[in-house]
Amino acid sequence: MSKSSRPLSLPTAAEQPEEPAPASASAVCNIPLDRLVLSPKNVRKTPATPAENAQLKARIRAAGLKQNLVAHRVPGADGTYAVTAGGRRFKALQELAAEGAIPADLKVPCLIEEPEAALETSLMENCSHAAMNAADEFLAMAALIDSGQPVDAIARRFGVSEKHVRQRLRLGKVAPELLDEFRAGAFSLEILTALTLGADHAAQLAVWRQVKDQNYISPHTVRRLLTQSAVPLDSSLGAFVGAAAYEAAGGRITRDLFSGDEDGFMDDAALVNRLAIEKLEAKAAELRPHWAWTKAVLDPDYGFLAHYGRVRPQPAEVPAELAAEIERIEQRASEFEEMDGDAWTDELAAEAAQLEERRTEIDETIEGLAVYAETDRALSGAIVTIGPDGDFRLYEGLVDRPARRGGSEIDASENPDDGAEPASDGFDDAPRSRGVSPSAELALRKACGFSQTLVDDLKAYRLQVTRAYLAGDFAVAFDLALYALCIDLFSLGYRALPLELRATESPLKSTLNDLAGTPADRLLEGQRKTLALDWLELPDAQAFAALTALPAEEKQRLFAWCIALCLKPQLAIEDRADPVIEAAGRRLAISFAECWRPTAANYWGRVKKAHSLATGRQILGERWARDHAEDKKPALAAALEAACDPASGIACIGVGQAEREDAANWLPPGMAYDSGGIGEADDSSQQRPGENRADLEADAIAPIGSDTEEDDAGEITGVADELPAFLIGDEPEGMALNEASVP
Repeated sequence: MSKSSRPLSLPTAAEQPEEPAPASASAVCNIPLDRLVLSPKNVRKTPATPAENAQLKARIRAAGLKQNLVAHRVPGADGTYAVTAGGRRFKALQELAAEGAIPADLKVPCLIEEPEAALETSLMENCSHAAMNAADEFLAMAALIDSGQPVDAIARRFGVSEKHVRQRLRLGKVAPELLDEFRAGAFSLEILTALTLGADHAAQLAVWRQVKDQNYISPHTVRRLLTQSAVPLDSSLGAFVGAAAYEAAGGRITRDLFSGDEDGFMDDAALVNRLAIEKLEAKAAELRPHWAWTKAVLDPDYGFLAHYGRVRPQPAEVPAELAAEIERIEQRASEFEEMDGDAWTDELAAEAAQLEERRTEIDETIEGLAVYAETDRALSGAIVTIGPDGDFRLYEGLVDRPARRGGSEIDASENPDDGAEPASDGFDDAPRSRGVSPSAELALRKACGFSQTLVDDLKAYRLQVTRAYLAGDFAVAFDLALYALCIDLFSLGYRALPLELRATESPLKSTLNDLAGTPADRLLEGQRKTLALDWLELPDAQAFAALTALPAEEKQRLFAWCIALCLKPQLAIEDRADPVIEAAGRRLAISFAECWRPTAANYWGRVKKAHSLATGRQILGERWARDHAEDKKPALAAALEAACDPASGIACIGVGQAEREDAANWLPPGMAYDSGGIGEADDSSQQRPGENRADLEADAIAPIGSDTEEDDAGEITGVADELPAFLIGDEPEGMALNEASVP
């Protein structure tokens, strides 16, 4: 708290006036530094951090003291003054004097007060400071750099790192509207740092408008939306290509200044893909002399290995030295087994563990010695792709079906591993067997432009709504559980189950974090509050007795709720969609329109424009399609969001009541529990025996046009599993969802 009218700086020795004779109270005087001490009445007892103190010292070294200290005479100590306000500045001056940067007797401007005012002055000094808003710091730092001052000079003057200055510059260059929102507390500093990844203000504002109405805004979501066309350095693809090779090819990397130096995004995804393909092709060419064929696959999809048989390498003869070592290990292990328990010691246990580890190493060595027979190499090939660790991943010994060895076909019956391996590796975009076409699911996903994250989100939305209905329908929940139990206990062999019957709650999360506060979420919360759960607080035996004594209605409500939490997520268009889940969903008679509808954020902005325009033509008519044919994708997405919302759809020009109703009930492919078109749930489109749901969905989007490159996909066999009668018979009317049921 200075009473001087101008900023104070450290004068040179020649400029310093002589110390005044007795300094009067309420006067600013120059007191020699070596005659100042810290007052015990200074109320600040908790020290600042070393970094904060270093910054203050750097600023004083660079620009001098800009604010005087406040001191009082020390009674009984002639000429000594105690500093009551400005203790950190005083200590910084002492350190500078110790380093020889300033004279030890430097005259320091001090406001002299009476000793009795020391405590109040110190308290006022430390309580009256209002912290500057972080946005103001960012703008000020950016203004210094814009004025031409170099980053390193600013860093030295303020006692911070150059990275710190660059971070503040990046934050200060965020769109002014977003800085105003940040000042107002609309979002956190973490969100602001994520927004710095935007290429320009328009991109930053577009993403903010997309997420601002969400109940919870995730920094991860903001980063993903701003960099969805870029490749993260720490992804498997980014690690495979490498920053050095990418930059050498002319690629630009957007660095995340707020994370580690290894973080960042490769902006040119096309260049990344080209470099990755070139690297994979080079590896495939290296392997080509050893196989009948090799192929490089950049981004294999689900289902790849199902199209191949697989030959195995022939075991090699075990080297004599390894065979002898194995014999010694097994002999010693036999000795351990014959020992009495009293003779077992920690040393023997350690020896046994070492022998077991060594035996594992030997087994791996022997497995590595196995070789493919030349006849097998002449018959089979290899796929090279990218593994999750960012390195090459090889699939060797692959045989196109049908292939022949010695006049007989190689099929799954000749390859006992063939049934298990596809499920674990799961790809579907490598060389396919002759006569096998891409699945209808893949054709539809490509035509609509469905990314995997969109598919996962649609499954989450569908699961949440279905869970809300299933939790209120004991009959369907009981039938599902009974079916799963019977399949698990009475059926021979493996069959898929619709439930995680180990009471494992299926995850319920979308990448946009937009499931909180939805009508389905409110319905679930209302149902949760009605559950009889007081018995959970009792000891086990009493808890079971209390549960047993519950009325049947309470038990049914509990049972349906638990089963609903275990339901697995899926879309009807998936090739491996469980027909039991679809049958149960139809019995629930779900009204999706009351729980979820497509918006620009959760659907229209994430699919191909051609799909959006074709859907608009299908449900809203030719005039609407002509009016919006030239729209940019964001405008088209916003128009479809409005058309699908009954509250705003009435404003659509040239759209009749019937079209508005169709739009209000439209659902993406695979969302509805019916077998018909992509957005209509009428009974006339129920799936017929032998028809695949994905085929029907694909037929419904035929008008898409030039983007539909896979309209000639081959026939897909129908669902093989036969449903039990109680799941396909007369279905009870499902739970009606209305305003009264939503708390």
